[in-house]
Amino acid sequence: MPDAERPPPRIVTWWEGLETLTQVAFAFPVLSALLFVVNVGPFSQPVLRSIGYGLFEGGVLTGLLMVATASERNKRRRR
Repeated sequence: MPDAERPPPRIVTWWEGLETLTQVAFAFPVLSALLFVVNVGPFSQPVLRSIGYGLFEGGVLTGLLMVATASERNKRRRR
């Protein structure tokens, strides 16, 4: 079956169905915490610097995730 005819997974449909503010409220803390751990652990950054990096990088990745989600949602609606 071609990819164009296959429906998206249920989690993708659920995620795209959420309001953008709800997506941000979920994604930002999760991404910030994950990136904090990455900066403290493998990158061996000091804790305060890791907090700053986690918040900054979490915000950037959350913004990119919101743009990608909106793009994919609009692409599916046009079909």
